[in-house]
Order: sequence, then C-alpha cells, then structure tokens
Amino acid sequence: MRQCKRRGYCCQDVRLAESPEILQKAYEFWRKSKKVDPSFSEIYLIYPMLTFKFENEEEDLPYHYYCKHFTRDSDGLPTCSIYPIRPAMCREFPYYESVPHLDTSGPLSPYEGCGYNDPD
Repeated sequence: MRQCKRRGYCCQDVRLAESPEILQKAYEFWRKSKKVDPSFSEIYLIYPMLTFKFENEEEDLPYHYYCKHFTRDSDGLPTCSIYPIRPAMCREFPYYESVPHLDTSGPLSPYEGCGYNDPD
C-alpha cells in the first residue's frame, strides 16, 4: 500500500495557489473576525506556519513555501514538531479520497521520491 515514508518533501516544499500577499491579507482578515465561517479554507489559518521560498509561474500551484514545523527527530528522520495537532491538509495528504474526479492511476503526490508514489 502506498503510504508516507517520512521523507519530508511535502513539508520542505508546500505548494499553493495563493501568493504570500494573499495569504497574509486573508489571515489578517480572519484574525479580526469574531466568528469564522466553517467553509473558510484552512490554508489561510496556516499562514504563520509557512516561509515563502519562490514562485514558478509555469506550475498550477506556483507558490512554494517551507513549513516552519518541519524538523528531524533524534534518529535524523524528518518529522513534524506539531504532529498531533497538524493541519488537515497535512493529515489528509495527498487528499485524493475527498476528490473523486482526480486521476489516481499515476503518481499520487507531486513530489518526486515521495512514498505515496512508490509502487511498494
């Protein structure tokens, strides 16, 4: 079964459609809100966790970020410093169970070398 093998590619290169400016603006708006709409995307809530790396306009998800909670354990394996309370986008990666129209016959993850792409 394809599964996470703790390589950390997704943490070191979080790919999003939103620019740092849009994320910051949405996050600041969210912080001022007395009540958060349940349909409001969690992506804006994780803004403080991300460090912008670069933009590649030729990609569908052109903005690349690094997660500030990516670290290594005592054995040197990639790990998450907030693993028990990590965001849904991390818990549910690579998301395909909730998106039935996506083609899952090929690589499941956009990260070369990711365990979800291993044939096992």
